[in-house]
Amino acid sequence: MSEDLERRVRALEEMLAHRESEFQDLSDMVSQQWTRIDALQRELERAKDRLISLEDEVGDAPAANQKPPHW
Repeated sequence: MSEDLERRVRALEEMLAHRESEFQDLSDMVSQQWTRIDALQRELERAKDRLISLEDEVGDAPAANQKPPHW
């Protein structure tokens, strides 16, 4: 193999190694973000349930699924 071809192959292998590392980093970040999104969705659902519960305790608040009178 000629020196020029060897140099080009080596450069391509280095670029591929860097891209694989970047791909793995991005994959890890996406996985962490989905984990966080799931946790936030659960937290939001708990807050919504708590708000509905508090509205029910107050008694004079409109039902959660009822449109306000101005609609």
